[in-house]
Amino acid sequence: MNHRDTSNLPEWARRVNRTWLVRGGLEIATEAWLAHLEQTDSARLLASCEIARTLSRGPDRTHDPKPWFYAGLFSLATAAEAHHYLATHHFTAAAIPALAQDAASNQWAATLSPASHNLLERLRSAILALTS
Repeated sequence: MNHRDTSNLPEWARRVNRTWLVRGGLEIATEAWLAHLEQTDSARLLASCEIARTLSRGPDRTHDPKPWFYAGLFSLATAAEAHHYLATHHFTAAAIPALAQDAASNQWAATLSPASHNLLERLRSAILALTS
């Protein structure tokens, strides 16, 4: 399966999501998120998929692309959408700009190991660079 084929970004995102093993039902939440955007905001759907594609390619080839992909895909979520679709996916939710000032999300992020917190900060910075 060629994950670099982006002629149809939403299908590309779905294909990538289906092929990765993730925990806690993130693949189900992602499919629901894509369906939601497809029904409500096609421009934001395409933009979210493009951000996910860009971030999953990452700054280098040595990182795990999953956190970059999922954070990018949800990067344009509102706070309400992030709380709904990412209720049990704290790391991805913590990277979302709409939750940057969310007390519960920031409290959870403060419990991360230094390496995980560094990754979270890198994700946040990359998302802000693409969405500002």
